[in-house]
Amino acid sequence: MANKKNIPPVEAPIVEKPEDKIPATVTKKIIPGDPGAMNQHDKVLYASVIQHRKDELKQNGGSATMYAGLTAIEDATIIDIAVTELVINKNPAALILTANENTYNTFKLLAAEMGVTLRDFKTLPKPTKEQLKSAGIEGTDATDKVVLQIEDKNVSQEAKNKVKKEEAIRKEAEKADKDYLKDHTKIKTDAQLKEALEFQLVNTKIVSPLDRLITAAQFYRSYLEASAEKADDPKAELAKIHEFTLADLLQDISTMVPPTFTAAGFGKLLCKRISDTKSVIPAFELLKRCGKNRKTNVFRFSDEEIAALVRVLVVWKASAQIASLSKDLKTLSKDPEKNAKSIEKINAEIVAEQGLIGFVTDPNFDLADNFIGAYNNNEDPMHKQAIDVAKSIVETYYKDVEIPELEDDVLLLNIQQHIGIDLNLFNNVSLRRDEYSADNLVSFENSKKAEEPEKSEEEPKNS
Repeated sequence: MANKKNIPPVEAPIVEKPEDKIPATVTKKIIPGDPGAMNQHDKVLYASVIQHRKDELKQNGGSATMYAGLTAIEDATIIDIAVTELVINKNPAALILTANENTYNTFKLLAAEMGVTLRDFKTLPKPTKEQLKSAGIEGTDATDKVVLQIEDKNVSQEAKNKVKKEEAIRKEAEKADKDYLKDHTKIKTDAQLKEALEFQLVNTKIVSPLDRLITAAQFYRSYLEASAEKADDPKAELAKIHEFTLADLLQDISTMVPPTFTAAGFGKLLCKRISDTKSVIPAFELLKRCGKNRKTNVFRFSDEEIAALVRVLVVWKASAQIASLSKDLKTLSKDPEKNAKSIEKINAEIVAEQGLIGFVTDPNFDLADNFIGAYNNNEDPMHKQAIDVAKSIVETYYKDVEIPELEDDVLLLNIQQHIGIDLNLFNNVSLRRDEYSADNLVSFENSKKAEEPEKSEEEPKNS
């Protein structure tokens, strides 16, 4: 039977030391023979991986890990690693993936948003015994595994340029006169602040791009606090800064520096999710699942943090696109008669990007208020949207929950509450709706315990 569950409000402190823990279902393997520039020992905490060239494999013993049930942000990290290895070290990446066509297509879609074109799933070869051995997973079942080769021709020039720039930023951080990149108290100019924030966002010693965003916000807050202490009225200035939310800090950062390679790609994925579903909720739930501990089912980030991250990634991407489109529009407007169709198309694209920003800054409550009717009525204009949103919420909260048949209506009421709760996170406090609250959620008994992590393969020894 269902029981009322009172859920206390969640605080959203800035994370000072993000935990870069490997997902429970993924075997950790460290690639030996670190070439230096990539700092692979710190970066390759996620699966799949990059098989080095044959000579490197022979020299160092080789290494790779299985790709198993990763989240989209972990997929983005793998793509980032693979492209960086290719562009910086001129080493084409061969990824051994444990995947079916559906999970691979999600990976392929994200790669496309990051400027990487991947082959169709059905054209991918199975790994050979030699490849499995060189990858450090000798003796494992190869029936569900495929080999994906990422080569220079697969990566767009824009992606290459971003990766090269980020590698240059990391190298700059190692110079003795660049201490301000890591120490906020050494920053003396706005230019140095921007440079430091850029480094914080590409510092691969913090593996997860989400953690990098939060760490950059913490760095920026610390800088503002140090600056406030030098003001005429330090107490008053500090009070203002302490009122800044994570969303406020990230918004400031996004106006000072461009999105990183991973952030830009992931922002595009979230924008596509919003565009396809006409709602911010599936994007929010997608990102929330990226921080879910597979063993405990506990979410690493608070809802407030997730909403702030979604907002900044979407606004960052959309604002950059609007700026680019506006530049093109200015050029075309020199001959408006000749370029009438192109101008019309660009104006429509600008409106679409502005609409994406609206979904994360000022969403309406129409779906929350009308969810059950829309969900149950195939003819309702919001029916597809209701189905899409419901699927995303079930995937996050009720995937492993057994719902008694007589309580399906209770589940729909829960989903309606989740919709309103999520929308509250993206609205100004004055516009939030009290009738949507975690206090109104009904809990169901889990149908199974949290999945046990896969047993790790024996770690390969570095030569």
